[in-house]
Amino acid sequence: MSDASERLRRPAWLRVWGVALVPLFGTGAYLGLVWSPQDVNQGNLIRIMYAHVSVAWIGFLAVFLTALFGSLFLWRGKRRDDVVSVASAELALLFSSLTIIGGMTYSRPTLNTFWTWDAKLTLTALMVAMLVGYFIVRGLIDDPVRRGRVSAVVAIVVAASLPFNYLAAEWFRTLHPSRAIALDGSGVTMAPEMLLTLLFNTVVAGLVYGWFLVDRARLGHVEAQLEQERAELELQSAPTAGGVVRV
Repeated sequence: MSDASERLRRPAWLRVWGVALVPLFGTGAYLGLVWSPQDVNQGNLIRIMYAHVSVAWIGFLAVFLTALFGSLFLWRGKRRDDVVSVASAELALLFSSLTIIGGMTYSRPTLNTFWTWDAKLTLTALMVAMLVGYFIVRGLIDDPVRRGRVSAVVAIVVAASLPFNYLAAEWFRTLHPSRAIALDGSGVTMAPEMLLTLLFNTVVAGLVYGWFLVDRARLGHVEAQLEQERAELELQSAPTAGGVVRV
């Protein structure tokens, strides 16, 4: 078995990626807090949007990729698909939790309360609860194949809630602001500076997600390899141990 610490060492290109995120994150913060103009109605409260919306979008992406790689595991049965699915699920839980925190931060000064049973906020909270259940299920099953299959089904169920969450502001009576960027091509209802700031912060959030996903999946692959090698060593030593017992 090769040295585990050498396998766990982060490659140089990944370290460079991580270092590059620092100035990008700082630039996004400057654009959101200083460069972007105030909103005519909300004033400086609009600046919360740049963090809140960007992490929400990446959270949706993380949920989708969790279900995608879980589906690939159901189809191909390859351990690496389950590893990537788990890594994405961890980040989906993180980004979705940050989305709720951002929504509560915005609600306090605008609605005078941290929590309302708003459709969009409630659906996001339900998604977080299901992601927590995803990890509870994984912790209750020892067999890696069965664990991957059951958790993949849970991930697909979580991903099925994404369309309802995205369209909640249009489908239900809600206090959540309507979408300023319509994916159906009907237009953008925000200033160009605000749009640029939002998109830049979304890209940065995506790069942060990508960095953690790659690093976590890398560690998951090493962990899976070590588990397999440990199992092979136990199988090799089993006949010797049996022989001693017979003597």
